[in-house]
Amino acid sequence: MTDKEELGAARFREALSHWASGVSVAAVRDEKRVIATTVTAFLSVSVEPPLVLLSLGPSAQVLPFLSEGAHFAVSVLADYQGRRASVFADAYPVGDPPFPEYGEPFLADALVHLGCRVERLDRAGDHRLVLALVERAELRGGEPLIRYRRSYRRLQGDG
Repeated sequence: MTDKEELGAARFREALSHWASGVSVAAVRDEKRVIATTVTAFLSVSVEPPLVLLSLGPSAQVLPFLSEGAHFAVSVLADYQGRRASVFADAYPVGDPPFPEYGEPFLADALVHLGCRVERLDRAGDHRLVLALVERAELRGGEPLIRYRRSYRRLQGDG
């Protein structure tokens, strides 16, 4: 691959795989179950008011449940939770649900829990951008899980 190749979807995907990002799971609870999706396109937008943004692909399991005013949970994953990230990146996650039976659908052993409410949704190419107000934050400590070059990784060294 040369630096001057034409930009296509594969080239763009490969270029962005070099951007390291944290890994989180966005989850909603309906009347019967918890629906969750692994999210790496997640960022802080504002401190006052506390806003975050998620970018979700058209097949994201939580997307049909996120409308203006809807509540959802974000669990920022710890470095040892790569398997959890893989499970919820799948369109049909298998295994025992790791969410509490009642209340907000947080992953108990995640680094951070954010209780959010959708402020608005916008189209952006083939994705939807979800702007959300953070109504609650719980810090749990530890090291984050990182996604880099299509793999889940741990931070190494002291920087």
